Amino acid sequence: MDGTILVVAATDGQMPQTIEHLLLAKQTGVKSVVVFINKVDQVDEDVVELIEIEIRELLSDFGYDGINSPIICGSALLALQGDTSEIGEPSIRRLLSAIDEHIPNPVRDYTSPSLLPIDNAFTVPGRGTVVIGTLYRGTLKKNAEVELLGFDENIKTTVSDVQIFKRSVPEAKAGDNIGALLRGVRLHVVRRGMLLCASGSEKLSNHYEAKIYFLSRAEGGRSKPVMSRYIQQLFSKTWNISCRVDISPDVGMIMPGEHAPVYLTLMRQMVMTLGQPFTIRENNATVATGIITKVYDSITIINSKLIKAQLPHKTT
Repeated sequence: MDGTILVVAATDGQMPQTIEHLLLAKQTGVKSVVVFINKVDQVDEDVVELIEIEIRELLSDFGYDGINSPIICGSALLALQGDTSEIGEPSIRRLLSAIDEHIPNPVRDYTSPSLLPIDNAFTVPGRGTVVIGTLYRGTLKKNAEVELLGFDENIKTTVSDVQIFKRSVPEAKAGDNIGALLRGVRLHVVRRGMLLCASGSEKLSNHYEAKIYFLSRAEGGRSKPVMSRYIQQLFSKTWNISCRVDISPDVGMIMPGEHAPVYLTLMRQMVMTLGQPFTIRENNATVATGIITKVYDSITIINSKLIKAQLPHKTT
């Protein structure tokens, strides 16, 4: 993610989800934040000024440039209705200008092996299966030998065609949103979250080491400590899957608001690379964020029971 727009309602001000989203942005490496204070037509100007002061302090607390980060005030509803006052359409134009000026153009990796996280897939009658996504790195060319990885699947195939905005192109580069036509792949084996990558460039595994941070209760996280064999949903890139978290004996347990190294065991084999960010959610709330620090060989999970998986490491 190259940058983010933090939207704050002037009628509510700073909310728990405001803190959660800033924390996630920081944990996932987002360096630039542009703030839009919405619904300013429903409150007094003094209230808007107080909210701006609060947001700048919050940005500084999370390590962002709270003093110089652009904060735009306006009303999205008035803009949609064609209002030409300063808080109507001009506010949206100021927001777009702030994005252009404050968020730098991303540096794309065109030299590494191609990697395409799959967002969607469909079948073209008479041609085959098309996978859709934004090329994360590298260059993908027609007739390239690739692998479809994820959810215990490792399917070798060939890219028959590459399209950008419904036009066939000889190749696509990192940052392009593309459709890739795959040879000999049935639609039912393709799932959102799988990766299309250059042959032999990535490894499937269900066992990893990671550094993790559990949100405190004030940040919207848990109120109780976390012990080994903690099982919840892990989210990364375009996929999510059941995951077991185990803690080494020298740590014992993790209190909300603490960082710690952990072992992750996924229900199915996926591709996760060093430095890849992830989040863990419990009861529809984000409770932890982290990054992968080491990839291990896969371990066997019998009868899809994560709780009974035998790990090669000592845990609490």
